[in-house]
Amino acid sequence: MRDFFDELDFGDYSAKTIKISRKVPICMVLDDSGSMAGEKIKELNKNIEDFLRYVKNDPKAGRIADIAIITFGDTVKVKWGYESIENIKFLGLYAGGKTPMGSAVSEAIELLKARRNYYRENDIEHYKPIMLLMSDGEPTDDYEESAKALSEMVKSREIKIFPVGIGEDFNKETLKKFSPVLEPKIIKGAEGFSKLFRLLSSSSSNPEDDSLEKWFRDEA
Repeated sequence: MRDFFDELDFGDYSAKTIKISRKVPICMVLDDSGSMAGEKIKELNKNIEDFLRYVKNDPKAGRIADIAIITFGDTVKVKWGYESIENIKFLGLYAGGKTPMGSAVSEAIELLKARRNYYRENDIEHYKPIMLLMSDGEPTDDYEESAKALSEMVKSREIKIFPVGIGEDFNKETLKKFSPVLEPKIIKGAEGFSKLFRLLSSSSSNPEDDSLEKWFRDEA
């Protein structure tokens, strides 16, 4: 991968603190392309802020959540590469450009591999990683290889993927290629955004809470 991974700061885990708690890696892969402009990006920003505030204010979530945020709007940007909540200063996302979803997912996979290596090297236990993949449109890059790689990780129980389609225009069949187990969940308004991030918050403080998965399966 790029030199980015050689320089990545994985947070302040000293030898005295690394065994304090088992971590839950949460990676949000978020579409901030041009089609997300307006109310969509506004609601996304609001609910990311609410989620991060919850993690910060919940003692258990703040201790175990290991958060990464990757965006794909024109280019792929790693906003945070797995950080403790106190290191994250969220300033909001701005919509613009194309939709390089495949590249963003590839970046997320490599980032997770680097993080898991870090866990192993420092004897840190972790729960199954969670990935939230959100988009309102069609990828504008070659996404087939990254979709296959992520699907294989899901099938081998290496990661949980929660695919979210925003609005009416996203391609459900394309998003399904990244998620062989859960069907994409459609979000059309503020209520859906709020429910999604509220359930994600519950997972951040209790990784064994399956309410998010049940919601995706329309069981809750």
